[in-house]
Amino acid sequence: MKYELPATKTYTREVMRLFTKDEVAGLLKEAHAHCKAQVKLSYHGIGRSRRRNVISRPASEYQSCIREYINKKIQERIPH
Repeated sequence: MKYELPATKTYTREVMRLFTKDEVAGLLKEAHAHCKAQVKLSYHGIGRSRRRNVISRPASEYQSCIREYINKKIQERIPH
Protein backbone atom coordinates (compact mmCIF):
# COMPACT_ATOMS: atom_id res chain seq x y z
CA MET A 1 0.00 0.00 0.00
CA LYS A 2 1.49 3.29 -1.09
CA TYR A 3 0.98 6.40 1.08
CA GLU A 4 0.11 9.61 -0.81
CA LEU A 5 0.81 13.06 0.52
CA PRO A 6 -2.18 15.36 0.91
CA ALA A 7 -2.61 18.13 -1.63
CA THR A 8 -0.89 21.37 -0.74
CA LYS A 9 -3.00 24.38 0.01
CA THR A 10 -1.91 27.85 -0.92
CA TYR A 11 -3.05 30.84 1.03
CA THR A 12 -2.86 34.47 0.09
CA ARG A 13 -3.18 37.39 2.38
CA GLU A 14 -3.46 41.03 1.67
CA VAL A 15 -1.42 43.42 3.79
CA MET A 16 -2.61 47.00 3.92
CA ARG A 17 0.22 49.49 4.18
CA LEU A 18 -0.11 53.23 4.57
CA PHE A 19 3.29 54.05 3.07
CA THR A 20 5.63 52.36 0.62
CA LYS A 21 9.28 51.82 1.51
CA ASP A 22 10.34 54.84 -0.55
CA GLU A 23 7.66 57.02 1.04
CA VAL A 24 8.89 56.08 4.52
CA ALA A 25 12.45 57.01 3.58
CA GLY A 26 11.24 60.36 2.22
CA LEU A 27 9.12 60.91 5.31
CA LEU A 28 12.13 60.39 7.58
CA LYS A 29 14.17 62.89 5.55
CA GLU A 30 11.33 65.42 5.80
CA ALA A 31 11.04 64.84 9.55
CA HIS A 32 14.77 65.37 10.11
CA ALA A 33 14.78 68.56 8.04
CA HIS A 34 11.72 69.88 9.91
CA CYS A 35 13.06 69.03 13.36
CA LYS A 36 16.53 70.46 12.70
CA ALA A 37 14.82 73.82 12.23
CA GLN A 38 12.47 73.36 15.21
CA VAL A 39 14.90 72.05 17.87
CA LYS A 40 17.63 74.64 18.36
CA LEU A 41 21.27 73.87 19.07
CA SER A 42 22.60 74.27 22.60
CA TYR A 43 26.12 75.11 23.69
CA HIS A 44 27.74 73.69 26.81
CA GLY A 45 31.21 73.04 28.18
CA ILE A 46 32.88 69.70 28.90
CA GLY A 47 35.76 69.10 31.27
CA ARG A 48 37.28 71.10 34.09
CA SER A 49 40.95 71.69 33.40
CA ARG A 50 40.80 71.84 29.60
CA ARG A 51 37.28 73.10 29.06
CA ARG A 52 35.87 72.53 25.58
CA ASN A 53 32.63 73.90 24.19
CA VAL A 54 30.25 71.43 22.56
CA ILE A 55 27.35 72.17 20.23
CA SER A 56 24.48 69.67 20.33
CA ARG A 57 20.72 69.22 20.17
CA PRO A 58 18.85 67.77 23.13
CA ALA A 59 18.25 64.18 21.99
CA SER A 60 14.93 63.67 23.76
CA GLU A 61 13.42 66.83 22.26
CA TYR A 62 14.71 65.95 18.78
CA GLN A 63 13.37 62.38 18.92
CA SER A 64 9.99 63.47 20.24
CA CYS A 65 9.77 66.09 17.46
CA ILE A 66 10.44 63.40 14.82
CA ARG A 67 7.90 61.06 16.46
CA GLU A 68 5.22 63.77 16.51
CA TYR A 69 5.90 64.74 12.88
CA ILE A 70 5.62 61.15 11.66
CA ASN A 71 2.49 60.48 13.74
CA LYS A 72 0.89 63.60 12.26
CA LYS A 73 1.63 62.36 8.71
CA ILE A 74 0.22 58.91 9.56
CA GLN A 75 -2.99 60.45 10.90
CA GLU A 76 -3.35 62.43 7.67
CA ARG A 77 -3.01 59.24 5.60
CA ILE A 78 -5.42 57.05 7.61
CA PRO A 79 -8.79 56.77 5.84
CA HIS A 80 -11.70 57.83 8.05
